[in-house]
Amino acid sequence: MVSGATANSDTPVPVNESQGAALINSQSGEMETKKADIFQCQTNYLELKQVISFGHYVCAATFSPSTKHLVIDGEDSEDDRILGIWQQTADGNWSQNGKFREHNFRFEFNRSENTLLRTSSDGKVTVSKLNSNGFWEGAVVLEHSPCLRGEDNVRVIAGFSPRQDKIMTYDYWAGKIKVLPVDSNGQWTPLTQTQEISHRRHWGPQQQPFKATDHNLLTYRGSTATIWAFNDDSNCMEVQKIIEFSKWIWSAQMSDDEQYAVLFGVDQAIFLGCDGDGEWSQIGEVCHPESYSKAINKHIKGYIHKASFNASRQYALSIDSNHIAIISGYDENGSWEVKTEIQDCSDVRFSASGRKLLAQLHKPLSCNKTDDPLDQGQTPDEHSNNCYESFIRRTYKSFKLWDCSSNGGRLDKVQTCEHSGSKTVIFSPSENFLLSYGVESNFACIWGYDEEGNLVEKAKAFHRGGIHYAAFNAQGDSVLTRGNDQVVKIHGLDSQGEWQEQLVVKHQRDIRDGFFSDSGHLAYTVGLGGTACILGRDNNDQWMKQAMTNLADGYSIEGAQFNGLDNHFLIYGKKIDKKDKHQPGLVQLWGLDSDDKWVEKEQIKLDYPVKKAEFSPDNDHLLISCNDDRRGYFRSKNGTVLLWKIPSSPGEETAHT
Repeated sequence: MVSGATANSDTPVPVNESQGAALINSQSGEMETKKADIFQCQTNYLELKQVISFGHYVCAATFSPSTKHLVIDGEDSEDDRILGIWQQTADGNWSQNGKFREHNFRFEFNRSENTLLRTSSDGKVTVSKLNSNGFWEGAVVLEHSPCLRGEDNVRVIAGFSPRQDKIMTYDYWAGKIKVLPVDSNGQWTPLTQTQEISHRRHWGPQQQPFKATDHNLLTYRGSTATIWAFNDDSNCMEVQKIIEFSKWIWSAQMSDDEQYAVLFGVDQAIFLGCDGDGEWSQIGEVCHPESYSKAINKHIKGYIHKASFNASRQYALSIDSNHIAIISGYDENGSWEVKTEIQDCSDVRFSASGRKLLAQLHKPLSCNKTDDPLDQGQTPDEHSNNCYESFIRRTYKSFKLWDCSSNGGRLDKVQTCEHSGSKTVIFSPSENFLLSYGVESNFACIWGYDEEGNLVEKAKAFHRGGIHYAAFNAQGDSVLTRGNDQVVKIHGLDSQGEWQEQLVVKHQRDIRDGFFSDSGHLAYTVGLGGTACILGRDNNDQWMKQAMTNLADGYSIEGAQFNGLDNHFLIYGKKIDKKDKHQPGLVQLWGLDSDDKWVEKEQIKLDYPVKKAEFSPDNDHLLISCNDDRRGYFRSKNGTVLLWKIPSSPGEETAHT
C-alpha cells in the first residue's frame, strides 16, 4: 500500500517547564529568562544554544553527518515517543523543523540531507522531504507487515542506494523487497513492478545485512537465486539471471561494485560474475570436503560460514565449520581452480588491497557437539549459530600469509609465524606490518619484513595477564596495546625504522579505554578509577603524556572522545557513590591554549547521570544527553539534551553568560 502523509512538522516538541531547565523556544532558538539549574558550569567557556527537555526519557540524540540537523529520539511518557528534528539556521541558532510520533523507529538522511527515511516497528517506512519553508513533510508511506513491539523485533529495513537515486525496503516477515526511484522532479515513487521481488534470507554468521543497491540486486528463496537489474525505460526491476541451486541456499552476497556474487549452499559455494554486457554467469564452484570425527567415528559435513573475493576478484576464499578454508581463483588460462586448502583454520581474510591473504590457525579443542546438527533435528540457522559458537572457542597458535599479487594465477611465498595464545592478527594501513595479540598471550607482536622479504618479529609489547586490545594508528607508525595489568603502552617507529617502546601509562585500576584519535596523531587512556590521560608526541616525535585528569568526588568516567580537529577532548561520567541517590553527571572539556598545551576549558556538573556526550561532525558543537533515571529507565521523570557552541580558536574564549 502506498499513500501520502503529511507530518505535523511545525509543532515544537514539548518542553517540560516543571523540571527547572533553561528553557529554549524551539522555533526561535532564543533562551527564556528562566535560569537553568540542572547544570552548573565552571568557566562559561561554552555558549549554550539549546536546552530541550522531555517529560520521560531521552533515548538518543545525534547530529546529521553535516551537522545541519540535530535529531532527538525521546519520550514525554511511556506511550508517547517523539522524533524531533532541529535545524541550524544561518545566524548559528537552532530551530525545530520537524516532529514525528512513532514507536521504535530508525532513520537515515540522504547525502544532501533534504530527504529523511524513517522506519517504525508498525511496518511503516516513511520518506519525508524538506519543503520550501524548511519544514519536514511526509511524502510517501510504504505499508509493510507489522511486527512485535520492541526495537529488537524491527524486521523492516530501508536505505538509500549508494548513488542516492533509489530507496529499497526489505520486509523480513513477508519476504518482500520494494524499490522507490527518484524522478526528475525529485519525487519518490514506487516502481511499476509487474513481477514481485521475493526474498527469503536466513540468519547466520555468513549473512550480510540487507542494503540498497544501484543497478543489480541479488535475492534468493529456497533453492533459487535471482539477479535483478533496474531498467530505466520500463521503470522496474527485471530478472537478469535465475540460478537453480542443487541444495537449499543458506545465504547470498553481492560485491559492493555489484559485479560479483557468491551463493552459499551448506558445504558448497558458487561464484558468479558479470561481464561488460551485463550478462551474469557462473565463474567458479567450490565444494568443501567432509571431515572425519574420531569422537563419533564418522565423517561430518563442513558448513560454510564465510566466503569473499579479494579486491581484484582474482581470488576467492571460503571457510567452513570444520575449520577448513579453501582458496580458489583463476589459473593462467582463465579457468577457476582450487589454489590451496588450509586445515585447522580459525579465520581467513584478504588484506584491504587484496594483495595478501592471511589465515589464522589454531589447535583444535575437544568438543561434544560433533554430530551433524541437521541429523539431530536442528534447522540450518540453529546449526549455523551452534557451529559459530564452537568456531570461535579455539586455542590460537600461528598464522600464515600468502602473496596474491602475482599475475600468473598462483599464490606465492607462503610464510608461517608462530604466536601461541594470540587470537587476533591485523594488518597495518600500509600492509607492511602485522600485529598479533590475545588474552592468552602475555605479549603483542609486531611483524615486518627483512631485506629478503621474510616476515620476521620486529618488536614485542609485554603485558601481564594477557592483552585485550591492540591497534595501529592511522599512519601505521605506532602501536597502542592495552593489557589486563592496568597498563597502556605505545610503540613507535624511530628514524632508523626500528620499533621502540616509547610510552608506558600505568593506571591505579583496570583500563576502561585506550585508543588513537582518528588522525592517529593523538591517543587517550581511561582508567576505572576516574583517571584519563591525553597522549601525544614531543618535538622529537616521541610519544609522551600531554595531560592527565583525575576526577574527584567519586565520579567515574563512562566515555571519552577527541573532536575531529584534535584540538578538544571530552570525558563524561557520573557519581558512583551509592549513598548519593541523585547519581549526578559530569562532563569535562579540554582544549589547546595559545601555546598548544592541553588545559581544562570547562567542567559541567549535572543533576542527572550523563547518557552520552559527543562532538558534532563539524567540530563546532558539544551535545550532552542526560536522564533523571537514577532509579531505572521506567521510573525516569525527565530527559534533557544540552547543545553548546564551542569557540573555534583560543582567541574566542570570551566567557558566555
